[in-house]
Amino acid sequence: MDRSWYLRFTTVLVAIVAAVLALWPSLDQVEGWNIPQSPEWVRTVFPGRISPGLDIQGGLRLMYEVEVDEYIRDRRDRYSEQMVRELGVLLGVVDNDDLDSVTREQLAQVGEKVTVQRVGRLGVRLVFEDSSDHAKFDNSWLRDKFPDLRRTGDSGNTIDLSMREDRLEELRQRAVDQAVRVIGERVDALGIKEATVIGRESDIIVEVPGAGEEEFDTIRSIIARTAILQFQIVDDEADFVATIDSASLEEAGIQRESERVQAGESGGAVESGYLVIRGDECDAADTDCVSVRQRMTNFIAGLDVPDDHELLMSRLSRGDDPDDARNADEEAWRTYYVYRTTDVTGEDVEDAFVSFNPNEGNRPEVSIQFNSAGAGEFEDMTGRNVKRRMAIVLDDLAASAPVIQTRIGGGRCQITLGSMMDYDALLAEANELVVVLRAGALPAPLRPANEQLIGPTLGRDSVSKGATGAVVGVSLVLLFMLIYYQVAGLVADIMVLLNLLFLLSIMAAFEATLTLPGVAAIALTVGMAVDANVLITERIREELRQGKSTRSAVDQGFSRAFWSVFDSQLTTFIAGVVLFQYGTGPIKGFAVMLMIGIVTSLFTGIFCSKVMLDWIVRGLKVERLRVG
Repeated sequence: MDRSWYLRFTTVLVAIVAAVLALWPSLDQVEGWNIPQSPEWVRTVFPGRISPGLDIQGGLRLMYEVEVDEYIRDRRDRYSEQMVRELGVLLGVVDNDDLDSVTREQLAQVGEKVTVQRVGRLGVRLVFEDSSDHAKFDNSWLRDKFPDLRRTGDSGNTIDLSMREDRLEELRQRAVDQAVRVIGERVDALGIKEATVIGRESDIIVEVPGAGEEEFDTIRSIIARTAILQFQIVDDEADFVATIDSASLEEAGIQRESERVQAGESGGAVESGYLVIRGDECDAADTDCVSVRQRMTNFIAGLDVPDDHELLMSRLSRGDDPDDARNADEEAWRTYYVYRTTDVTGEDVEDAFVSFNPNEGNRPEVSIQFNSAGAGEFEDMTGRNVKRRMAIVLDDLAASAPVIQTRIGGGRCQITLGSMMDYDALLAEANELVVVLRAGALPAPLRPANEQLIGPTLGRDSVSKGATGAVVGVSLVLLFMLIYYQVAGLVADIMVLLNLLFLLSIMAAFEATLTLPGVAAIALTVGMAVDANVLITERIREELRQGKSTRSAVDQGFSRAFWSVFDSQLTTFIAGVVLFQYGTGPIKGFAVMLMIGIVTSLFTGIFCSKVMLDWIVRGLKVERLRVG
C-alpha cells in the first residue's frame, strides 16, 4: 500500500469518527433506542441536535394575515406629517438646515400658509391660502421628496395627492418581508431554534415543533404584538375636550375632568382637560359585554380630531389616584391630547432591558438605549419641550406621560408600566416588551387567520409509516446490490450506510429539523448513492472483461465513471437549488436534504469506495474481484 492510500484512509476514518460523535447526542435522545448517554465533552464539542419537525412531534402552528393596507395607510400618514416640514422649507418658513428641529411656532406658521389633510385611504390634500405659494409646488419637487406619491388633482389652490399604484405592490411585499424578519427575531429571542417562519403573499406561517399548551399563549402574544413605540408631546394648552358636547359624553358614560399642569418653560400652569371612563370589567363568558376600553375607543373614533393631533388612551391604575374608590372588578381609562408628529420612534431603539426602580420598591421598568441618531433626536425633542409632558406610547396606548424636567442627553430613558399592579405580571410584561423592542416593531398589525395546537399522536403515526417505508426501501436496495454485485455490492452497501451517517451528522451539526419530506429526501438520496456505485461497478466490470488486471480495472473504472457520476449528481443538485429558491417550507426542507445528500453521495461513492476497493485489491491482494 502506498502513502497516498494511508492518507486517504486516515481522512475517511477521521470523517467517520467525527460523524459518529456529532450524531451521538441526537441519537441518545430517541425514545426506545437505549443508546448510552453521550459524554459531556462530546455534547460540548458537538452541541448540535437534530430536531423533529412539526409533522413528526406535533406543536404549534400559527397563521397570520399581515394587514398590509394598514401599513400603506400608516406610510401615507407619515408622508403627510413629513410634508408639513418640507413645505415649510419650500415656502421659506423653515431653513433647510433646521428641517430636523422644527419648532411648534414654525409649524404653526406653515399651517397658516397651507393645510395638509388626509383624504380617504391613500390620499393627501394640500390647501394653500395664497396662489403664489400654490405656484411653488411642482411635480419635480414631489418626485424628489416623496417618490411614492403622485398628483391626482389640481383645482384652485387645492392639490390632491395619492399613493402611486405601481408602488403599492412593492410596499405590500415589503410589509410582509419585514414582518417575517421581525417575527423570526422574536422567535429566536425566545430560544426556539427549530421554529420556522414563512411568508406567503400577505400571510405569515409560524411553526413551533414541540410547543405545548403552556407555551401557546406566551408565544402567540409575543409574536402578534405590534410593539409600535413613539414619544409624543402632550398639547396641554389646547383644551380640546372642552369642545366636546356634554350630552354625548353623558350618553357614553364618560366624564370630563381636568388637572393643573405646566405648559412649557415660558408658560405658567394651565388647566388641562381629559376624558375618563370607569366601569366593571367584562366577564369572559359574557360575549355581549362591551368593555369600558372599547366604549372609550368607539367614542374617540366618532370625534372630529384635528389632523395634526390625536387623542390617546391610557389605563388608570389605582396608584395614580389615591382617592380612587374602585373595587377589584372595575377598570378606568383616561385620555391625552397629543401632537401627532413625533421625532423619535421604536426604530431609533438600539437596545432594551429590564431594570428595577429602587424608589418604587424595585418595581420592574423597561430601560431603552437609543442609537446615535435617535439619541440626538431625543435630546433635541426634550430640549424643545422642557416642562411639557411627553407621552410614551406603545401600540397606540400611552404607557405614561412624565413631565420633561430638563433636556435629556445620553440616549437613555425608562418606560414605567404602571397599569400592571401584580409584581410577577409586571415583570412578565416587562420581559415580553424587551423581547419585542429588541427585535423591532411589526410594520403592520397581524390578524390571526388560523391557530392550531397539533398533538404528537398524528406525528407519531406519520413518522412511523414514513420511517417504515424508508427502511423497507433502503433494505431492498441493499439486498439487491449484495446479491447482484457480490463483493462490489457489499462495498456499495457499506458506502450507503456511510452516506446516511454523514448525512445525518451534517443535519445535527447545522441543528436541522427533520420532517417527513426530509425522510423522503433521505430515501431518495440512498437511491442516488447506489446509482453512483452502479456506474463505477459497471465500468470496472467492463475493464475486467477486456482482460485487464484487477488493480488496473479498479483505477480505470473510477477514472472513466467519474464525470458520468459527477454530471448526474450536478443536474440533480441544480434541481434542488431551484426547489429551495421557489418552494415553500416542506419543499425547501426536501431540497436542503437532497442537496446535502448529493454532496455526501459524491464523497462516499467516489472517494470512500475507492479507498475500500484499493484495500481489497492491493492490501488483501485479491486477484479476481467478484463484481457480479
